[in-house]
Amino acid sequence: FLLPSDYTIFSDIFKKQPNKLYIAKPAAGAQGKGIFIVNKLDQVKKWSGGKNNKKGKNVPSNYVVSRYIENPLLVGGKKFDLRMYVL
Repeated sequence: FLLPSDYTIFSDIFKKQPNKLYIAKPAAGAQGKGIFIVNKLDQVKKWSGGKNNKKGKNVPSNYVVSRYIENPLLVGGKKFDLRMYVL
């Protein structure tokens, strides 16, 4: 999910499975900065602080939210990810 634009969809799915954990990462972040775990819908408000746009309105930063995998597959004892780029 890309929040805040997908918030309605995310909240509907979250309410159907309230015992699941989700991980929220800044869409434009790196090196693990700004990442947090969500286990309550109210915690998503953390990102809503946002920044002020040119008109002085408060705009939340974009966050990518996905289901947290508690026991991920490890390669050589380390987590990994697969990325596919399509042109």
